[in-house]
Amino acid sequence: MTRVLIVLTSLVAEGCPQLALQLARHWQQQGLVVELLCLRGHPTDLRPEFEALGIPIHTFRLGSGLGRYPRLAWLSYRLCKRRRPSAVLSFPLGWHAFIAIGARLAGVSCLCAHVGNLPPVWTGTAFRKFKLLVQLGRPFTSRLLCCSEYIRAATVRDFGVSTRETRTVFNACDLDRFASVHRSARVRQPPRLAMVARLEGHKDQSTLIRAAALLRDQGLAVELWLIGEGSRRHQLEALIHELQLSDRVQLLGSRRDIPELLSQLDLFVFSARPDEGFGIALAEAMAAGVPIVASDVGACREVLDSGLYGLLVEPSSPDALADGIREVFDDPVATHQRAVAAKEWALRNFSVTAMAEAYGRELGFV
Repeated sequence: MTRVLIVLTSLVAEGCPQLALQLARHWQQQGLVVELLCLRGHPTDLRPEFEALGIPIHTFRLGSGLGRYPRLAWLSYRLCKRRRPSAVLSFPLGWHAFIAIGARLAGVSCLCAHVGNLPPVWTGTAFRKFKLLVQLGRPFTSRLLCCSEYIRAATVRDFGVSTRETRTVFNACDLDRFASVHRSARVRQPPRLAMVARLEGHKDQSTLIRAAALLRDQGLAVELWLIGEGSRRHQLEALIHELQLSDRVQLLGSRRDIPELLSQLDLFVFSARPDEGFGIALAEAMAAGVPIVASDVGACREVLDSGLYGLLVEPSSPDALADGIREVFDDPVATHQRAVAAKEWALRNFSVTAMAEAYGRELGFV
């Protein structure tokens, strides 16, 4: 019996935990036994979904300080010795080094780690510590699985690993949920825009908010939904108040009805910084057939094929983003053509089956 242990930081209803849930469902259908390890007890948004699948959820109490690291290795060893997984997939990068040490000592033959963001070289000392952890984990890690070629190239360059230690596996979305979205062909008045993303530093909702203010001042009022939760919520609320956009911009928090929300949009906007890794929400919007404007950063450029499947604009520029939004509404024919092509591309390339099989090959059970 093949048993795989998936490691997550928490069960927040976004990003990596959603990928893990998709993998777990697919692998269970293939007859694998899936178990989950969470390094933090909260948030627990997705816990009911994992429990509904009958997946055991293990949680470590790591404490604080330098003692966390050997404790993580020891607890990983004990868990793997007891549960005997054939392979371990770690979504936390850096921490994976100690998980890998413990797992290997317990006899686990394969451990892979997910790389979902650009190496944060701009953080100085913090990055040097991060790189040290990645280097420490190299002898015990089978492969670093990067969510895009853009991230893979940066991982090799900045973490100092070899190309053969990495693979690119695109993130996926539940295409059945998003491909069935039905949208009105008519643009609402005012047009409704949204961005789905964590309210964190590697996203750039503030540029989008400023672009909405520019559009209002230029005579194009828009309604904007910011969907997601995170540490920058209070900053964004203050910016919305400062720009007097409280009647136009809503922070909807973390939501579980993303397909339904996408069906109510006229435009999906993905404002991101260069350290964006992939953007699952971008793939979901493509699958739903929603027109897209996105920042021209490496990950968005790759996913949107250099602008073939969505309009790319200069990053961190409210003026450029406002101009791009206006262009989309001024040229509905080109906008529709890009959206149709994007949906076809997403359905071919971002399936859970393709992602799960690629992970399975690297983990040694496909």
